[in-house]
Amino acid sequence: MWTRRAAAMALGLTLLNLMGPAAAQPGEAWQPMNQAEGREAVNTWSRPVAGMKVKAFRGVTEVPHNALAVLALLSDTKSLPSWIFQMASAETPAGQAPDRIYARFNGIWPASDRDVLFRTTVSQNKDGVILVESREVEGLPPQEGYVRMPYLNNAFRLTPLDGGWTRVEFETTIDLGGLVPGWLANAVSTRAPLVTLQGMHQQLRKPAYQIKSPTELPGHYGRGVIVLPERHLKAQAAAR
Repeated sequence: MWTRRAAAMALGLTLLNLMGPAAAQPGEAWQPMNQAEGREAVNTWSRPVAGMKVKAFRGVTEVPHNALAVLALLSDTKSLPSWIFQMASAETPAGQAPDRIYARFNGIWPASDRDVLFRTTVSQNKDGVILVESREVEGLPPQEGYVRMPYLNNAFRLTPLDGGWTRVEFETTIDLGGLVPGWLANAVSTRAPLVTLQGMHQQLRKPAYQIKSPTELPGHYGRGVIVLPERHLKAQAAAR
């Protein structure tokens, strides 16, 4: 028969397994990396995650564009490699639902290239904050020359602000799979949020993303569901 202590230990192991590899280390706080002043500055943080070689990373910035523009950029699959850190290509494979993207990432020498199939969901909280969340899914066989990422949990949190500005929070927990040297893991967590959000700023300047209505978004991006306050859209409307 099990003792009470053994039963408690077994329960603890079960809970850890259910929590999965993305469980944050107890007591670990976000550690600042890049910190800058200014509304459009990109500030970044990282923190250790149990079972992960790459630290979870987070970036925050504000962009002088409304949330529709940000959603239009996020939904433009083919353009993702032009601004997301180390992404080489992105597409919705034939036979897959439109909310699924197969992405390939350039490895940082001598590490191998990586790939992942992920599903994106879009929702809006009662406070108006929009969540664009992506997680890895099964559905494609391994591809020659690529190491499949076994875990990806990525989120963009968009807060509509007055005057057509949007606060963008970007947070990722990732398992790159395969062998990951310490220096490479550190490079990813340090550079990924900074490079990605700086790239977002540049891409949002393009007229193609200045859409006028949620109906111009893909169906799985909250078309007909996303609601933005007038105080957020007023400046953008006046500028046209």
